[in-house]
Amino acid sequence: AVATRHGKERAIAPPFLEGLPLAQVVVVPDLDTDRFGTFSGEVERRLSPPEAALAKARAGAEASGADLVIASEGSFGPYPPAPFVPCDEEFLVLLDLQDGRHFLHRHLTLDVVFGGERCDRLDQVLAFAERMRYPEHALILRERELWSQDQEQHKGLTDPTRLRELAEELLGRHGSLWACTDQRAMLNPTRMEAIATAAEGFVQELSTCCPACGEVHFAVVEQLSGLPCGWCGTPTDMLRASLRGCAVCGHRSEVPRADGQVKADPGQCPSCNP
Repeated sequence: AVATRHGKERAIAPPFLEGLPLAQVVVVPDLDTDRFGTFSGEVERRLSPPEAALAKARAGAEASGADLVIASEGSFGPYPPAPFVPCDEEFLVLLDLQDGRHFLHRHLTLDVVFGGERCDRLDQVLAFAERMRYPEHALILRERELWSQDQEQHKGLTDPTRLRELAEELLGRHGSLWACTDQRAMLNPTRMEAIATAAEGFVQELSTCCPACGEVHFAVVEQLSGLPCGWCGTPTDMLRASLRGCAVCGHRSEVPRADGQVKADPGQCPSCNP
């Protein structure tokens, strides 16, 4: 079962049905996952993203009685190596109640539609909407950047006429407004694609068995930098290999880059391009 209220089963179910021996994937009905936190600020997320995903899965298991429950949690913010670039981290959890274990998968992508902007005029609102690929991606309008109970908030806006009307009302009433993207999966196709990619990677990891003990989910536990420069051989900050690990027997194994790259561009080298 998928623990979601935002249509994530459309991204999660196909890879799991194709890659694992499952008869069907169903949605846990009437499950309030917003209680674990909302992007728009009404409910503060007090758990880390992996903890929130696990909490959703446990709530889904309790509500549905299913033995296997999948849940996800996303987190948007600056990309650590380049803080001016936004990124999306998606965490998927598979809870297996038959043996009391859970499996976690993390996917990070820079392909995001995410942002917010203070607007003083209607043309600024419309320009922001265009940059955020509106109306394919929904927007939120409110008075201030941070949500509070004393201000109106309009979520899930996908109708251009309605967006214009609400923007004019807010601007007329307050002189300015805050426009931002609605990050709920069913209203942000780019995020839904990220969840689908995460699900595909999760299935691949679940299907990878430990070469030492045969246990499933021989997963990537660390990314190893140090790809050597193609000119001088100096280690760079670029990814050199991934480290896979087994949670049962503790076996570790290095895996080369998936793209086969073995040398770094000299432009990334601290010696050749200091």
